[in-house]
Amino acid sequence: MPTEREKQILDLIRQNPMISQKELAEKLGITRPGVASHISRLIKEGLILGKGYVLPKKEYVTVIGAVNMDIYGIVSDYPVVLKGSNTGRVTTQLGGLGRNIAANAAALGLDTNLITVFGSDDYGTRFKEDAYRRGIDISYSKQLPDRKTSVYLYVNQGDGERIIGVDDMQINEFITPGFLEPRLAGINAGKAAIIDSNLPAETIRWLYDNVRVPMYAKAVSVTKTPRLLQDNLNLEGLVINGVEGSFMTSIKIMDINDGKKCAEKLYDIFKTRIYLYLDQMGMIMADRDGTLYHGYEPGLHVENTNGVGASMTAALAYAQLRHESLDDTLDLMIRIGGLTMATGKSVSDRVGTLLENE
Repeated sequence: MPTEREKQILDLIRQNPMISQKELAEKLGITRPGVASHISRLIKEGLILGKGYVLPKKEYVTVIGAVNMDIYGIVSDYPVVLKGSNTGRVTTQLGGLGRNIAANAAALGLDTNLITVFGSDDYGTRFKEDAYRRGIDISYSKQLPDRKTSVYLYVNQGDGERIIGVDDMQINEFITPGFLEPRLAGINAGKAAIIDSNLPAETIRWLYDNVRVPMYAKAVSVTKTPRLLQDNLNLEGLVINGVEGSFMTSIKIMDINDGKKCAEKLYDIFKTRIYLYLDQMGMIMADRDGTLYHGYEPGLHVENTNGVGASMTAALAYAQLRHESLDDTLDLMIRIGGLTMATGKSVSDRVGTLLENE
């Protein structure tokens, strides 16, 4: 097993496989002979393959996106009193689209790296502890001093429909091209990359230009989804919900046929395979060959819709890396989405059970 110092060296090599021993020594505050000794030991252990710091091949995905603390209320009164007090339940839990995707991917058995930024506060500490517990690699992430971890506050009706949401996510502006550039080699050494539209538009553009592995995106919010639409778009697939899809196409979705029209128009706009998921209805895939629809199981129980799209995006990456058929891919996305909706948690504890009989 590598020592803590050797783990630091491995993390720096993952970020920049061409880093020199001199640079390693300067970054770690140790001598160059000390670095050489650690490198020699890592080679003997098979953690580095000889000269050039070639890391052994490892199949992993990289998620680049947001982590935040979710504070949400579920109103039990009906109808909702908009300017008065409503009886309900208030919960605080870790969330964030990037974090939720990574947590689901890890639960599905994928080696997962998460690149994000978070604050030096209690929420940031909770995030780190949760990531370690779930086996998510956050060595490419950064904890920013004197910054607070982002927060998302929202209120849902009892049926899971969102009434209002407020996000305080300015910290994500630190995920810049300059922040990601030293991590690019590690991103491109993986099997796939997943991004969310919480990222700044200039960062998304840079990723489109520089990421060479298959890349998938999850849209989030009508105000941020347009960031994904750029003239150098480089995506294998886009996961988007009905609210965001309607906003981008001006098509009101009342039934499955409306959903298919919306998905087809989204494909025309983004020119990548579309995975449009609709509350209570199911998933519509659209590409140049047409549309494919998979509905939820009858009697679906909805506790909370937050986290559904993240779970589906993780399932999409899992299925694509295993070359599953479109039907099997949509089936897995629908099943994991149903599990997520049936729990008040942003990541269902039962995700791993989806694969037990496969």
